[in-house]
Amino acid sequence: MERVILHSDFNSFYASVECLYRPEIREKPVAVGGDVEQRHGIILAKNQIAKRYHVKTGEALWQAKQKCPDLVIVPPNYELYLRFSRLARKIYLDYTDQVEPFGLDEAWLDVTGDPRGRDGMAIAEEIRSRIKFELGITASIGISYNKIFAKLGSNYQKPDAITRISKDNFREIAWPLPASDLLYVGRATKQQLERYGIHTIGDLANTPERALRSWFGKWGTVLYSFANGLDRSPVERYDNQPTIK
Repeated sequence: MERVILHSDFNSFYASVECLYRPEIREKPVAVGGDVEQRHGIILAKNQIAKRYHVKTGEALWQAKQKCPDLVIVPPNYELYLRFSRLARKIYLDYTDQVEPFGLDEAWLDVTGDPRGRDGMAIAEEIRSRIKFELGITASIGISYNKIFAKLGSNYQKPDAITRISKDNFREIAWPLPASDLLYVGRATKQQLERYGIHTIGDLANTPERALRSWFGKWGTVLYSFANGLDRSPVERYDNQPTIK
């Protein structure tokens, strides 16, 4: 039986929760960040309106303000975000006990062999609807036969969307994307790949594993596996996860 893995990713999680509790700022560009008076404060999250002004997570508050003078910056409220994260996980656990959180706003679910006979798309649609109507925020969900492509799918269309990456279509969907879209391919690895002329996931997938291994050691084999949809890592059971902090 082919595995059915979902990856749920809240859209602009911190900013969405803040807007939910502050109706007066919902139609404005909003970012969650540090102390406005401190020039070293950074953007932690932003809503879709702020994204239109090219406000980026991790940039300094003063830089974001230069791009968007009307940007509303609110301080983070981690207790509130933690509450929403826990509520979402209660929803996920209605479908499977294999729920592996990835930060406060993301999680993998293994829904293979659903006892009610629903397919991955039906489950994903039900979860997406429940998050919207029970929590008042939105999530994008990826569906695939492995964790790497499921996460890639949750980032493929936003906000409030579902993307299925299968063994039949992953070359068309995943391979044209930047190699840096793969999980764990950070800035340093991206720069190394580019030095070898590897820019897309397809470039990575079509590079001989032996070459990748000579350049990156064991990590080269992992990269090859990720790009070709060969990842077999399991979704951990929720009871095995550390307590959320």
